[in-house]
Amino acid sequence: MKLYHQCGYNYIWNIDSFVDDKAGDGLIISPVNVSKEKLISLPQEIKSQSFFDPQFYIMDDNKGELGTFDFFPGNIHEGFNTEDLKKHSRELAEKCISFQIENGFNYIVIPARHYEPWPTGYYEEFTDLIITPFLDFSTEKDIKNKLLLTVIVKQYQLMDEEDRNYLLSWITQFQEIGGVYLIFENNFTSKQIKDTGYLFNALLFIDALKENNLEVHIGYTNTEAILFSVANPDSVTIGAYANLRNFSIDRFITLEERPIMQQPRPRIYSGKLYQWIDYAYIEALQMLYKNMDLIFEDTKYKPSFSEPSDSWHFTRPELCKHYFMVFSQQIKSLPDNIEDRTVGLVDNFTNALEIFDKIKNCGIPLDSDSDGSHLHFWISVINMYKEYIKGK
Repeated sequence: MKLYHQCGYNYIWNIDSFVDDKAGDGLIISPVNVSKEKLISLPQEIKSQSFFDPQFYIMDDNKGELGTFDFFPGNIHEGFNTEDLKKHSRELAEKCISFQIENGFNYIVIPARHYEPWPTGYYEEFTDLIITPFLDFSTEKDIKNKLLLTVIVKQYQLMDEEDRNYLLSWITQFQEIGGVYLIFENNFTSKQIKDTGYLFNALLFIDALKENNLEVHIGYTNTEAILFSVANPDSVTIGAYANLRNFSIDRFITLEERPIMQQPRPRIYSGKLYQWIDYAYIEALQMLYKNMDLIFEDTKYKPSFSEPSDSWHFTRPELCKHYFMVFSQQIKSLPDNIEDRTVGLVDNFTNALEIFDKIKNCGIPLDSDSDGSHLHFWISVINMYKEYIKGK
């Protein structure tokens, strides 16, 4: 299973981590954050190991650097709509595919349009106006790159068996598609997902796609990427910020005025605990929990964690680069055999929960986004999935 950097704001950190620290296997390039000129100038060695997300999610909004790409729909004219897409679908497909080929990306990604909520006839529109033009052009030009179809799965679709099965049937009808760039969209407010039903159904969805011989590349994953690994996807992702570890359409919407938002607290990732720990607990951990150094893996960025807390901010690159290195090593260390992987993860999650109990017992009651409570749900989900596999 590969690990891709979900690039966004400060994407240079991802590049540095990939090139200098050998973290991850490539990048998912975000055109809303990197201009066409800068993207073209990236070393070919990087692009050949990466793929490009065309980000057609909001077609009439060329936010950020999307305005530099001539194949982005919103650049044809202001207020681009469905009727315009009918006129220009072939042109957009040709330009978008040609750009990906010219830049040497390994895959050709077919974009998806985002709606909230899904309108009646969405699948037919997606097929006729986006997928078919991309497939036709790829066939005519005898393009050898594997095609990935971007699929956004909303929470209600995943939780409803009929909706889920319909979506799976729709995806698997396209014989030319080699894989799926899969994006789970949900509205959970906790840092990690704590819903056994949702996570179990996500595993079923991944498993069904793999059963149909499709590659599955899951975008916008947080620590749940480790859990998803038991369904054997082809890749998962790491991201520097919360909106790169959980899909939010807000990232692609231009706002006339930026809302005043409370800045997130800096957090440090612990691979041993499968958790992000609020930096405000570091001093207490150092004083009360005698094995604090064992919680956070040794990386070249770890020494900076002992700096005074008033110098820390959630945008410090050390936090992200430490996470990239640790998570990359976790992914690389997963056993190839899925049964061994599953057993090993349950053991690791159980050990992590024992450490959390020791931390609590020494006088540090961690908050619900730092305490590892998600691991109880993950163990349950793995056991549910094992039972499902046994009954197949």
